[in-house]
Amino acid sequence: MTTRPPHEPTAPVKPATRGRGDTPPPAPPHELTHIAACERQFVHEGSAWIARLGGKGACGTGSYGLGLLEAVHFFAAAEPERPLREALVPRGRFEKMYDVELTDLLQSARPVVNSTT
Repeated sequence: MTTRPPHEPTAPVKPATRGRGDTPPPAPPHELTHIAACERQFVHEGSAWIARLGGKGACGTGSYGLGLLEAVHFFAAAEPERPLREALVPRGRFEKMYDVELTDLLQSARPVVNSTT
C-alpha cells in the first residue's frame, strides 16, 4: 500500500493548464513572399484568352489548417476588361502553370456573374 501526502484544503491552487502541456498557442499563419501579379496569354480552341490574378484569400480552420488561395480570372482577348470565368488555385501555383494547365483550368472554371444584367 502506498502512502499519499495528506490533503490540505488551504494549500495554494495551481493554475490550470491550457490542455496540451501548457504551451503557448502557435503563431498565426503568414503570407509568403509573392511575385507581383502577372498576366498570362494563351490560346484555347482557336480563341485567345488572358488569365490574371483577381484576388487572394484563405480557407480552413485551426491554427495550421488555413490554405492560401488565389482567384484566377479569365478574359477573352477581345474584351480584356470583362472577366468571363473564375477558378481558385493554391497560392503561388498560377505563375508556374503551363499553357496546357491554363486551358484545363479554363474548362473547369465557373462563369463570373455579370452584375450589370
